[in-house]
Amino acid sequence: MSILKFLILFTIIYYTESTVYDITTGTSNWQSILSNLKAGDIATIHQGTYTTAGSGYFQLTLNGQLTQPIIIQGAPNEARPIIQCAQAGANVQNILNVQGSNYMLKHLAFTKGSRGLRLGPAVTSNAIFDDIYIYDTTGTAFSANDGGNEYFNLTLQNSEIKNTNALGATTGECVYFGCVNDGCRVRDSLLEHNYCHDTLGSQGGARAGFQVKSGSFNVIIRNNACYKVVGPCIVVYDDYNRGRNIITGNLAIEAGTADLGIQCTSGATVTNNIIINANLAGIGIIQNSVYPTVGYIRNVTINHNTVYMSQADACLRLNSVTNNNIIIANNVLYCGNQKSITSATNLAGLSIYNNAVNGPIGAPGIQANGIFTVGNNVFADVQNLNFYPAVGSPLINTSGYLDNQPVVYDFNGKLRSKTKPTVGAYEFSSSTNPGCLIARNFKCGSSTAIVPNYFI
Repeated sequence: MSILKFLILFTIIYYTESTVYDITTGTSNWQSILSNLKAGDIATIHQGTYTTAGSGYFQLTLNGQLTQPIIIQGAPNEARPIIQCAQAGANVQNILNVQGSNYMLKHLAFTKGSRGLRLGPAVTSNAIFDDIYIYDTTGTAFSANDGGNEYFNLTLQNSEIKNTNALGATTGECVYFGCVNDGCRVRDSLLEHNYCHDTLGSQGGARAGFQVKSGSFNVIIRNNACYKVVGPCIVVYDDYNRGRNIITGNLAIEAGTADLGIQCTSGATVTNNIIINANLAGIGIIQNSVYPTVGYIRNVTINHNTVYMSQADACLRLNSVTNNNIIIANNVLYCGNQKSITSATNLAGLSIYNNAVNGPIGAPGIQANGIFTVGNNVFADVQNLNFYPAVGSPLINTSGYLDNQPVVYDFNGKLRSKTKPTVGAYEFSSSTNPGCLIARNFKCGSSTAIVPNYFI
């Protein structure tokens, strides 16, 4: 079943006949209630702080049915209830381990503990996590990475994660999907409209906002935002030729503060993203954890993105790329004194078209129609993070429409021209930005904002 069909079905049956539990801070057996939920049950938890018993993690196994899911939710029109570990520090357990299928967690907050939410140790499938707030943990906030598991139909949406290393120096990812070298994987899943920020104490590892390990596939990473994340806002490795991972409509501001903004290896489509002031490359194709059976980078499309400035590297870094279905087209790579494109590999023969560049080129072999230079009249208002094209911008009506891999919508979810679309993440359609403005927050400003519901 597709993610979309699963979400629709979940919505339709949300209020079917079930046993309803009402939990308050005075409900002493609240953990027992949650541990014994059956298919179709709904547990509503009222605002307040709920501390898990004992020194270990709280383990939940939730086995609903597709037409009778289990729902655990914070009470509507109240602040999220806070679930926390009894202890805090570098050596404590996770807050919650949850496994099973056909369930939803909604409007809940989690704090303290090691990891926030761990999907495991057994596999989880057909699960939705909506309006979750995870903060002040020791390590990774949300993970699906127990060895041997194949997770599928997972959705994390409208959720905020911050300060993932408050209690110890860890890699501190906001989201960690899959295992190293395909030791486990996540497939057919969605990371939608989440906000990862202020993970500046992260050390070692990728330290990413949203990380999808090699072998995982058909994961859509859409409309998310990162701010002050040490590692890449988004990093996906090799899909092992199983199905591309999609990175679209995301916003990265000062992420990574010590790394790239968005990083991929193989089997990735990167479109409609805006990356502002990464420390290293705004977008990078990096040979890391390549499928060993193949051994080279392949099947990557980077199309209609806007990258603004790099503190110490380049707007676009192409490491060890080969001419194996690599497309770089219609991007804005505006880097000033830093390189707009850098590569140690000769790029002759690669499909590179219509990229607007500002900054020196550090990559040999780009064909004549691969780039064009732009000056200072490109964006509406950089100082206020408005990267919509200015009236008369050279980005307007200058890109090529890729018939085989068209980007139908822009960052705002507006339709693109099918003849001469605008270069970059935005399609120019009016003198002012018709969509929501960029802020150091969720895309469009809040977890409840309406964001584009496009695929690519």
